[in-house]
Amino acid sequence: MRIYEPKNRIDVITPKGEGIIWLVTELGHETDTIYTIIINTTGEMWQYCHRDLKVKSNITFGRQIEK
Repeated sequence: MRIYEPKNRIDVITPKGEGIIWLVTELGHETDTIYTIIINTTGEMWQYCHRDLKVKSNITFGRQIEK
C-alpha cells in the first residue's frame, strides 16, 4: 500500500460537489486507486475511485476540459 499527497492542488468534480484531492491511496495492481477528496462547500472528506471523479480545467497547467 502506498499513500501519496499531491504537491499541486488538483480540483475535481465529485458526486458530492466540487473539491480537491488531498490524498491518493494505491492499494496494489488488482484494486482501484482511492482518492480522498475535501469537498469545498462543506469541508467533508469523501473517498472515491477514479471513475467517480472528473478533473476541472486549469489554464495554468494547460488542462482545458471540454464541457
